[in-house]
Amino acid sequence: MKSSEELVRPSALPKLACCRCYEGAPGTSEAAERGTRIDKAIRVMWARMVGTAYGEEELPELADTEEKDAVIWAIEQLESVSHDGELFIETDEAKLRAVSQVHGVKDGTMDALCVEGAFLVDFKSGQVRNYKEQMAAYALSCMEEYFADSWTAYLLFVDQRAIVGHSFTADEARRIVEEVVAKPKVPEHCDYCKWCSKFATCPVVTGAVAEVQETPALPACTPAAKSKGDLPDVMQGMLTDHGKAHEFLSKLNVVNDWADELKKRLKTALTPAEGAPAVEDPYFTRVVVAGQRKVMPLALGRYMDRLGWQRILSICPMLPVKDVEEKWKEVYGEEKMPEDLFTTVGGSVQLRLKKQKK
Repeated sequence: MKSSEELVRPSALPKLACCRCYEGAPGTSEAAERGTRIDKAIRVMWARMVGTAYGEEELPELADTEEKDAVIWAIEQLESVSHDGELFIETDEAKLRAVSQVHGVKDGTMDALCVEGAFLVDFKSGQVRNYKEQMAAYALSCMEEYFADSWTAYLLFVDQRAIVGHSFTADEARRIVEEVVAKPKVPEHCDYCKWCSKFATCPVVTGAVAEVQETPALPACTPAAKSKGDLPDVMQGMLTDHGKAHEFLSKLNVVNDWADELKKRLKTALTPAEGAPAVEDPYFTRVVVAGQRKVMPLALGRYMDRLGWQRILSICPMLPVKDVEEKWKEVYGEEKMPEDLFTTVGGSVQLRLKKQKK
């Protein structure tokens, strides 16, 4: 049996599915701390609603309205999947241990669990990403614990107001997790490169940087050059050789990741100590952009009589359909929203790189 230090955490499984060499960078980011704060608030608030002892835990102090709205939305979704409280959902982390059923994977802790409904819930902040492998590990644990043939995992993306569901049989869940554990440890470029502790030394990253540095210099991509629509000679062949185009863009993505990291480090290096003058540098200037003053729409409510709703709505940006649908449902129930409320803006054609089999 491997030592505990070598075991894989369930939360790392989605990243390891992309690159088996991934290792989380040490320390805790602001985003991670925010996610932990929101997660705890959801679980404690729900426990208070259903009257369990976990509700006596201290409720974290949320930083702003966005965090509060995210928690309220998550509570509403828990009410929905519990059929307005008919199904009991446990949120006490002391009772949510997911015992690993796959050799090489650590035990984990779920965010919420409904045994009666055969489902678990996980709260995620930030962007919508893939967490299927982590959910498979948790679902497999539940199926073994409660002698179930299948289990469902609901991912609540609290910032994006999105729900993603995964349903597993025991065989499916085990296969998904075991495939990640057995994957050869070959470094691969993926969306998690910048989060990896090996980013600065990874051969995929350093190799791509070296190759790009050795590539013949490209002319400046000026507006005039763009208007002509011609590519430099060194890139012209990529229009017909899509393999070379994919290789070039893949390396460019890696180098751009490296450039982002370099800029972040440079900003830190150019930050003066408290009370010290600005750091002089012949190549870079550190510019502090002041935040913009804004007016919260709800703060205008008490002036609505004189301002008039037409004036206020005329300066509001377009609203996401999902947000309007939520408010519409609160008032109109299942009545369909009129089509003349909708408009379509900002459509585009995108090019995405497909992952290539080695």
